[in-house]
Amino acid sequence: MIQVKAPQVSYGKEIAELVRVFYPEEQVGEMLPLNEEVSEAIVLETGYDMETADTCRFYAYLYRGGSSDCSSKPKRLAHQESRRSYPNYDEGLNRFIKDGIKGCVFDLLAGYTGRHPRRGAQTGVRPVKLVQELLDKGKDDAEIRILLRDIYKMQDSKIELLLETAKNQRHLIDEPINNKVSVYIHIPFCSTRCFYCSFPSDLIHRAADKMDEYLSCLERELASVMGELKKQGTEVDTLYIGGGTPTVLSRGHLEELLKLADRQILSRYNILEYTIEAGRPDSLDNEKLKLMRDYGVSRISINPQSMNQETLDLVGRGHTVEQVLDIYHKAREIGFFCINMDVILGLPEETADHMERTMEALAGLKPDNITVHTLAVKRASVFRESFKQYDPSRKGLAEEMALVCRKWIDKLGMKPYYLYRQKYMLDHLENVGYSVPGKECLYNIQFMEERRDIWAFGAGAASKLYFPDEDRIERIGNVKNLDSYLYRIDEMIERKLKALKKGGN
Repeated sequence: MIQVKAPQVSYGKEIAELVRVFYPEEQVGEMLPLNEEVSEAIVLETGYDMETADTCRFYAYLYRGGSSDCSSKPKRLAHQESRRSYPNYDEGLNRFIKDGIKGCVFDLLAGYTGRHPRRGAQTGVRPVKLVQELLDKGKDDAEIRILLRDIYKMQDSKIELLLETAKNQRHLIDEPINNKVSVYIHIPFCSTRCFYCSFPSDLIHRAADKMDEYLSCLERELASVMGELKKQGTEVDTLYIGGGTPTVLSRGHLEELLKLADRQILSRYNILEYTIEAGRPDSLDNEKLKLMRDYGVSRISINPQSMNQETLDLVGRGHTVEQVLDIYHKAREIGFFCINMDVILGLPEETADHMERTMEALAGLKPDNITVHTLAVKRASVFRESFKQYDPSRKGLAEEMALVCRKWIDKLGMKPYYLYRQKYMLDHLENVGYSVPGKECLYNIQFMEERRDIWAFGAGAASKLYFPDEDRIERIGNVKNLDSYLYRIDEMIERKLKALKKGGN
């Protein structure tokens, strides 16, 4: 147990997340208020002092033991101090203090553990946004490299990946103020549950008798918001239908979904990109592929995660390698010219050799996008109890597999165009989307860079409204439970309409 004590600041959870990078197998959390017993715990205490108007001292202490009644004294394990000059920092005082504290904690733990995670002290979900902000301020590559290295403690390989990704997506990012939004439709159903998955979804056979009602509620929700957006002169240019696995719907229900999307969105707007996460190849056939093509879908995902059959069986994917190959070729024949494929680094019992086989097979198919995910086993996944994610023998394995992926991706002429992180990722890595130039997924960039509204519909969907004057995101979440969504659909609609009246676009 490691407890974080940071009484001067409000971002103790972020500091705890940084501690977890060094101690992924430990329980880490913020220290509770007064009188907390810590005799069996390790405590990390951190803070700062403004020594002068120009200089700030940051400190971090690591100690074990001690009690609230002073019957035992703590044993200091390590300490770290640093001083930095505020006038040389142009990000504002709050950011200056936050970066200083996290940098000091990183130096303390790197020295004590002998580890130096390549991503450094940066723990945010969207690290590319940091680079975009620096570019917006007129920083050149050399200045950005110095900041990422000195302030965020990043190693060169991660710095170059962030810079490359930021530059590849920069011409596709929205201007600060525009009248364009994206639409996301959530279909929270799958045929089986993959053992590593933590997304809220239901099995299709348990919800089949409610599908007509779900699609009806979905259209009501869309009609209310789309009509109001049209009145306000708002443009919709990207549509993304995800899940779950949308194509797990029956052919009839899939066509109803496509029809309602056509009625409420495609018939009203000039859509530049229309994506459906086909995902599981066992959810597809010729008729479903033709339906999607006929209704204007321009981009699909066919996600193997691995091209090793023993792995697919182990993680509960429920399909074969041969089905991946068959459906991919059928999709190309039917006329899909933008296909994404996902792989996952660090799946149980896989090694770099397994990833070599997976990437060689994908390279033979020549997809337009490859998204490289890093395994992150969360509380809601089946693997949470049975799979030892942080086995010391696997340390560095995900990084080795990532290098294998990048070798094949470079051969395919792909470039990184979006990147994000999650908690509990192996080797402190990231998820990276790679694309053949010109085939980047606009929705993925828009969603991650958070410079426009994303209106999301369906059970478990979360809209994100962007307020450019404040550079702030406000979230409006729908309830996750299917029955609750069906029963409370009027409430979901009212939330969105209320936000629209406040000017959220």
